[in-house]
Amino acid sequence: MSKLHVDVDGDNKPDFQIDFKTLILGGGMIFSIASSYFMLQSEIEVAKTLPKQIVSQDDTRVVNQKLDFLIKEFEKFELQTDKRIEDLEKRVFKK
Repeated sequence: MSKLHVDVDGDNKPDFQIDFKTLILGGGMIFSIASSYFMLQSEIEVAKTLPKQIVSQDDTRVVNQKLDFLIKEFEKFELQTDKRIEDLEKRVFKK
């Protein structure tokens, strides 16, 4: 493959070399990043036109009920784990 010699400082000596494959790869990366940016911008513009979501009291009540249930389950699990640890300590230390 042919290589491209790049002289940055102007002393007529190549400072670094870039082959064609690397040049294509760099161009593809720049294209990919630019297209992702513009797609994101268009999605943001579409989202701006959508009506705002209204969070009703029912939605928050359901979430709070789920959280309360999970807290109770974790407390039960903690008690079971504490009992198990105490039982294991009794076995190990033979209290």
